[in-house]
Amino acid sequence: MEIQVSDLSYSATKWEVKRAFAAVLHKEPFFHADVHKARPINFEVQFREPGPGSLPNNGTAVLILPDRMLGDRFFRWAIQPGNRIRVLGRKVWLQTRDVRPPRGLVETLNKTPFIDPTLEEEREERITRIGQIGIILDAIQFGVYFRRQNDPPTANRLFSNEYEIRRWDTFSGRLCLDYDHKLLRIEMGNCVTDDTSDHIVVDLANIKKTGYGVDAAGEYYVCLDLYCPPRFERQAMYRSSTGEGRKDNRGFRERLPCLDKSHQAVGPFAFQVRLVLNEPKSKPLRMLCEEAGIRPPSKVQIDVQNCCFFRLETMRVVREWIQGFTWPVAFQLEALLRNGLLNTGDLYDLRADVEELHDADADLAADILRHFSEKLQAKSRGETVVDCFKRTIAGDKAVEESLSAEDAEVPGPRSKGTIKCYHVIVTPTRVLLEGPYDTQSNRVVRKYYDYRENFVRVEFRDENRMSFRWPKEVSGRSLIEQRFGTILKRGLDVAGRLFRFLGYSTSGLREHTAWFMSDFEHPEEGLVTPDKIRSDLGNFSGVHTIPSKYAARIAQAFSGTDPSVRIRRDQWDEKLDDLGQKPYLHTDGQGTISPGLRDEIWDVLVKAQPDLARLTLKPSAFQIRFLGFKGIVVVDETLEGVHMRLRPSMHKFKAHDHDESEAEIEIAKAFIYPGTARLCRPLVMVLEDLGVRKEAFLTLQDRAKAAVVTASDTMATTIELLRKHDLGHSFGLRWILQHLQKAGMGMPREGQQRVMDNEFVLRLIKYAQSHILREIKHEARVPIPNAHQLVGVADEGPEYVKRGLDNVFHLKEGEIFACIQQPDSDECEYVKGLVSISRSPHIHPGDVQRVKAIGKPPDDMVCFFRHLRNVVVLPSVGDRSLASCLAGGDVDGDEFLVIKDPTLLPTNCTAPAEYDAGPPRDLGRPSTIDDICDFFVEYMQSDVVGLVADQHLMIADQSKDGTFDRDCMKLAILCSQAVDYPKNGVPVDLEKMPHTRIRAKPDWKKAEDDDPRPSDYYESTRALGALFRNIEVKPVHPPSSSYPNGTPDLPVREVPLSDSISLALQRRVERHLGRDGVHDDKAVAALAPLFRYYAEELRYICLTHALSDHADVRLSEEEVAVGTILAKCAQPRWRKDRMHRMRMHAGQLVRQVKHARLKAPVAKDATEEELVGALRRAWLAWDYGMRNRAVFGARSFSLIALGVVCDMLEKLANLENGETSTD
Repeated sequence: MEIQVSDLSYSATKWEVKRAFAAVLHKEPFFHADVHKARPINFEVQFREPGPGSLPNNGTAVLILPDRMLGDRFFRWAIQPGNRIRVLGRKVWLQTRDVRPPRGLVETLNKTPFIDPTLEEEREERITRIGQIGIILDAIQFGVYFRRQNDPPTANRLFSNEYEIRRWDTFSGRLCLDYDHKLLRIEMGNCVTDDTSDHIVVDLANIKKTGYGVDAAGEYYVCLDLYCPPRFERQAMYRSSTGEGRKDNRGFRERLPCLDKSHQAVGPFAFQVRLVLNEPKSKPLRMLCEEAGIRPPSKVQIDVQNCCFFRLETMRVVREWIQGFTWPVAFQLEALLRNGLLNTGDLYDLRADVEELHDADADLAADILRHFSEKLQAKSRGETVVDCFKRTIAGDKAVEESLSAEDAEVPGPRSKGTIKCYHVIVTPTRVLLEGPYDTQSNRVVRKYYDYRENFVRVEFRDENRMSFRWPKEVSGRSLIEQRFGTILKRGLDVAGRLFRFLGYSTSGLREHTAWFMSDFEHPEEGLVTPDKIRSDLGNFSGVHTIPSKYAARIAQAFSGTDPSVRIRRDQWDEKLDDLGQKPYLHTDGQGTISPGLRDEIWDVLVKAQPDLARLTLKPSAFQIRFLGFKGIVVVDETLEGVHMRLRPSMHKFKAHDHDESEAEIEIAKAFIYPGTARLCRPLVMVLEDLGVRKEAFLTLQDRAKAAVVTASDTMATTIELLRKHDLGHSFGLRWILQHLQKAGMGMPREGQQRVMDNEFVLRLIKYAQSHILREIKHEARVPIPNAHQLVGVADEGPEYVKRGLDNVFHLKEGEIFACIQQPDSDECEYVKGLVSISRSPHIHPGDVQRVKAIGKPPDDMVCFFRHLRNVVVLPSVGDRSLASCLAGGDVDGDEFLVIKDPTLLPTNCTAPAEYDAGPPRDLGRPSTIDDICDFFVEYMQSDVVGLVADQHLMIADQSKDGTFDRDCMKLAILCSQAVDYPKNGVPVDLEKMPHTRIRAKPDWKKAEDDDPRPSDYYESTRALGALFRNIEVKPVHPPSSSYPNGTPDLPVREVPLSDSISLALQRRVERHLGRDGVHDDKAVAALAPLFRYYAEELRYICLTHALSDHADVRLSEEEVAVGTILAKCAQPRWRKDRMHRMRMHAGQLVRQVKHARLKAPVAKDATEEELVGALRRAWLAWDYGMRNRAVFGARSFSLIALGVVCDMLEKLANLENGETSTD
C-alpha cells in the first residue's frame, strides 16, 4: 500500500523520514516483539521529485507498506488526534493513494528484514567520499624487499624492481578504493586507445604495512608490503549492455594469472608493489587509508635497485644448480625460492655451505633446509641469511649427533597408514612447496611405499591459500582452464622432476586436491607411470564413457585409509542380496563381517595406534575400501570364523583376478565412539520453521555455555569436556587427567590435597573452552543433551528371515534402534521413545523426521542388532529407506543425528524431499585421462555446494517464510544437484540460483568477517541471530614463549620436581626407580638434544599449518596440544582441513617421541624391565620439560613425557596385581 506524505521539510533526507516512521511502526500496536518469529515491519520511503536547488525533496514523499491491511491500520492510527508523525520536529500530512506499488518491491518488503536507516546513511555518505578520491600513478613496480649482505642491522631494506609498468602516452594507472569489497584497485589502460583495462587488486587484509617517501629523482612513492601476490583482472574498456542488470553485471571481469609474458616470468617470485605517484601529495593517500580503515603509511626511505634476481638467465642457472642435488634437498632449496623466503642472490651466498652439507649427509641436509625455512620466518632483523643458516646447521647437527646413537634401538617401521608426504600448492601466480609432513596414505602409495618420494599432493588454491570464491562480476573460467588445466594435463616440474596427474579421492575433489607422481623404475614391474597404476586398479569398463563416474571409481583407490588385515578369496563373498527396491535400497552400501574378523582388524589398528588399547569396547562397524567395493561392514554375530559378506550395492568396479586371491581390507573409519550431538546453523533454521521455539535454543545454549565455563571446576567435568569435543587427543590430555585424578589431584576449586597448579595444563583447558565457545557462537554448534551423532546401519533382520531363521525380531517402519556405550566403560544406554532423526546438510524441512526408538530388543527373539553399539539401526522394510528420506542419505558411512530432547522435537513435520538426480553426462566414447582432468577443472569452477547452502541460510533468515520460502525450496533442489555433481558430472546452473533481495547480511555472518562494518549487517530476528548475540567469547592470550618466534619467559627458579603433579606421582615413581633414579641432574641434562629435536619439529608444525602467512596467525604451542586453531577465518572448511592436518602431523610427532625416543613399549606382553626403562626415560623428560618450561616447546614436551609416566605406572600396577597389560 502507498501513502502520500506531504508538508515535509525540504531538507529532510530519506533516512530521517524512515527513522520517523520506524519509531511508530516498530512499536505496539503494529509490532509485538514477544510473538514467535516476530520481526520489525519493513517498509520503503521514496522521494519521487527532487527539491529546489540541491535539497533532497520537494516537500512530498511516498511511504510504501508491504500489505493493505497493515497500511489501513496505520493510516487510521496516524490520523487520530495526538498521533501525528513528525519529521525534523515538523508535522507531516498523510493521504492514501490508489496506486498499487510494484509487485517485486512488495515481495521484497514482505520477505526481507528492516535495515537501520542510520547505518545505510553512513554507508552512502562514505561511498560518496571515496568516489571523490583517485590517485594517479606514473609507474607501477613489482619486486622484492631485500638487504645486502654487509648492511648494518639498522639499515632500511632496499626494493629490487623486477618488473615495471610505465606509460608515456598516458598515466600508468589510477589507485582507488572498493569499499564494499574491502580492496584497493589499480586500474590501468587508456580509454581512448585501449580496448581493455587491466586491474591489480589488493585486498586490504593482504597489506602487512605501507610506507611512503621521495626518491633521489624527486618522485613521490608508496610501498605496499604484502603477505601474498595481488590478483589480476581484465575487463573491456566499454562494456555492451543487454538491459538486464543481473546478466550484464555477471562475469564481465576476467581473472588473469599474470599481466603479460614478462610479468609471468617474475610474478611468482616478485609480488611486492611500489607505486610512483603523479603528484607529490600525501593528503589523498591519507584520506584513502582513513576511509579504508587501514593505518596511514609511515614515512620511510626505501631506495630502488634493478637487481634482476629473477630474470630468465639467472633462474636457469639457479635451477640447474638446484637439480644437481638429491631430490629431497632440491625440493627444500626450491621451496625457499618459490615460497618467497630467499631470492637468487641469497641462494648464491649459501651455495658453498649447502654443497658441503649435501656432500657430507644428504638426508641431514634436507632436514636442515626444512628447519631453515622456519628459522628464516622468525629471524631477527639484524641476523643475515648466511648467519641464520649457519645457526640452523649447528643446532641440527648437535641434535643429530646426540640422537644418532639411539636410532639403532628405535622400534620397527612405523605404520603405513601415514606417510611423510611432499605438498605442492598451485595458485594463480605461484607454485608453493611444503613438507614433507604426515598425511594419511592410500592403497596406491602403500603399494609403492619405498617409492613414496615420487608421490606428491597438489592443491589448487587462491593466492591466500584458501578455496576460490569468485565475486559475481569476475569470471575465473579462463584462469582455471589455462593455468590449472595445463598443469593437470601436462604435469608440473618440481625441483627437476616432472610430476603428472595420477588421481584424486572424493574428499580431495571437494578440496581441489589431487595426487601427482613422477615415473620410476620398479625392480619387478619395470617403469611405473600414472597410466600403469590406474590400469592396475581394476576394470572400469562399466563407467568408462562417463568421466565423472570413471574418476569416482578411480578415486576409491586414493581415499585416505588405514591398512588392516588381508583375507583370502574363500574368506569373503558377494552373495548377500540388497534389501528394498531401487533407487531407495535399505542396505545401499552395507555388508557384514564376523566377530572374528572384526577382532583381527581391531588388533591391527591398535598396533598402529597404541592409545586405542585403553578401550574395552570394540567397534560394531567399519567404513571400508576393499578391491572394487566400498561402504560399511557391520558385525553379524551369526557369522563364524573370519568372514566378510558384501552386497551388489557396494560393488563399484571389477578388480583384477590376481588381486582377489588375497586382498587387504582398508579402513576409512572405525566407528568407536558415539559422536557428540550438536546443533548447527541449517538445523536450527529448519527446526525453528518446524515449530521449535527460539527460547528452547537459547535455554540449550545457556546450559551449554555454563557447562563449558564451569568445566574447569572439577577434574571429572574437565575430562568429560575433552572427551565430548575430542580435544587434546594427540597429546593424551584426557588420559593424563584421568590418571592424575586417580592419584588424588583435583582442580583448585575442588579442595583436594593435591591441587592442579600446572599453568600449561590450565591454559590448555582455557584453549579448549575457547574453541568450544567459538563453535557455539560462530557455527551454532551447541551440544545437545539426550542426543547422539551415529553412523547409520540397516537392520539385517529381514535377511535373517530370508535365510530361514525363526523367531526373528526386526524393526518396523518408523522405528530405529540405538544403544550408546563409551568405549572405556561397561555401561550402556538404550535410546527409547519419540525422537527426531536427521542428516546434514539439513537444507529441506523434510530432512528432519520423527521416529520411535524401541529401546532394548526382546531377549527371547533372534535380533541382528542386539550387540551393536554406537550406531543407529534403521528399518529395512517399507517402500523407501529411512536414510534416503534424510537429505538423500544411505548406509555406506553416512552419520545421522538422533535427538531425544523433547524441547527440540518438531511440533510438525513435512514430507521428505524427492529429487531426480537425472542421467549422468555420457560422452558416448571411452573417457581419457584428459577427460577426467577436464572434469576436475570444471568442478573447480562449478563447486557451489557451500555457496548454495550459504545462500539458502541467508534467504531463509530474510524471508518470513523461512526454509519454506519458494526460493529456499529451489535452493534445496540445487543443493542436491551440487552434492550429486561429483558422481553424475552435471553442474549446477548458477543462472537458476535465487539471490538475496538485500545487500546486508544477517549479523550471525559476522563470524566469517575479520573486519565487520555495521552497515554490512542487520540484526537477525531468527533464532540464529539470538544465539549469536547471546554469547561473547573472550580471546585467550598465551605468553610470547608459546609461539615459535616468541620471547622466552623468565627462567624457572623453583626446586626441580616440587610442583603438585610431580609430588602426586613421586612416591609411586620412586618405588620403581629408587630415589637416585628420580633425581638425576646429569641424566636430565642429557635429554637436551631430544628436546631440541622435538622443539624444531613443533615449530615446523606451528608454521606449516597456520591458516595464512600472516605473522599474527602462527599457531601457538597450546593450539597444537589441544588440537585447535583459534585464528579468524572466512572459510570454516579451510580451518577444519588445517586442523585435521595439524592433528595428524602432531600425533605422529608425539608417537615418535613416546615410542621411538622414550621407548614406551607397544607390545601387550611388555616386560617389567621394558616398562621401568620407559618410566625412567619419561620421568627424566618430564623433569627436563618442567625445568625449561620458560622456553617454547618445553611445556608440551613435558606433557608427552607425563603421558608415558602415567601409562607406565598403570601397566606396572597391572603387572603387580597379576593382570595382563592393557596395552
